[in-house]
Amino acid sequence: MVAAYFYAQNDARLTQISLKPSDIDYQATQVKALQTSDKGAIGYQLTADKVTHYQNANTAILTNPRITLNSEAASDINLVAAQAQIDQTTQMAKLTGGFVLTSTPQANNSQGISKLPIEIRGQDLVGDLVKKHVQSQQPLVFTQGNNRFESKSFVGNLIDGDYGFEQVSVVLQPAP
Repeated sequence: MVAAYFYAQNDARLTQISLKPSDIDYQATQVKALQTSDKGAIGYQLTADKVTHYQNANTAILTNPRITLNSEAASDINLVAAQAQIDQTTQMAKLTGGFVLTSTPQANNSQGISKLPIEIRGQDLVGDLVKKHVQSQQPLVFTQGNNRFESKSFVGNLIDGDYGFEQVSVVLQPAP
């Protein structure tokens, strides 16, 4: 580490400075990552504008992350947020600053689920990137086709599409 001091007056005195080693072990921009299982199966793909990794906490902070979850689910799952914090050990992710979760049914969908994509928008989301479980304790908006409602909180299993909502608010509009 290099430290430089510039003085406007000639009588300035040098003082002892206590420099501690940084916990940041790397930073990168225009990040593309691929997480795989022990057997080589793709768990998720991630892109971000910037990543800062903290070695002691084994945590990465990502700016504008875009996560595509690959699984045996009948839908393709995408998560986008302003920022994400990912614990590299547990693969728990906290998305903050606003998030959008989209679930688009795959073309070969044989499980009888709707062919309409789902979009969930909210402020914060916490998820397990391995188990593909997510939750939010913040208000959010759920949209599927012309159907829309608001909820105070949310839990979801992204593999089977089992979603739970609390304190749902729906506004019914007459047909045009």
